[in-house]
Amino acid sequence: MHQFEHLRLHPERPQIRQIRRAVSLLEQGLFVVVPTDTTYVLMCKPESQGAMNDIRKLRQLDATHLWSVVCANLSQAATCVRMDNNAHRILKRCLPGAYTFILPASSSLPKRIFGKRRDVGIRMPDHAVCQMLLEEYGEMLICTTLLFPDDEACAFDPDEFVPLLKHLSCAVLDAGWGGMEPTTVVDLCEHEPEVLRSGVGDWPA
Repeated sequence: MHQFEHLRLHPERPQIRQIRRAVSLLEQGLFVVVPTDTTYVLMCKPESQGAMNDIRKLRQLDATHLWSVVCANLSQAATCVRMDNNAHRILKRCLPGAYTFILPASSSLPKRIFGKRRDVGIRMPDHAVCQMLLEEYGEMLICTTLLFPDDEACAFDPDEFVPLLKHLSCAVLDAGWGGMEPTTVVDLCEHEPEVLRSGVGDWPA
């Protein structure tokens, strides 16, 4: 039996009751659709095999798909990746913000999801709904963009994408229209930062 919930939230002053409901559903193993400072994303906890499988089917992802880690703060990020002083300064300056930073993965990341990858993308979105959810949940989550297989652009209008998700066990945190342009991806694994994709975040920051 599937469970679907459509939670409407104020984009700047999210209702804590709705956020706590979303946290409860995450803890039950569902995935959630969350607005960020770029696009809507699909998030779940790394232990939720069922939610990950649902996301893979929805987006038609294969086993090589690169999930990003979403964190509430830098101390949480430090448990997922290894960062030197230079990387720490960059993250402190740019986050929260519209960036995905690629950093060496720490040994604590689950091998079942990340395999033998030596690096991982870290996100810390600058969006009130997303930030409140991460702070209330208290641990890192994994995420990928809400992009339907036959679409070229990210899904941004809840009125259009909610009906396409109602058959799945998930919750939509609806804060109105989202963005359509992705994050700027910056690789910090080497000494000099390298921009892998230009997106919303300005670089150099």
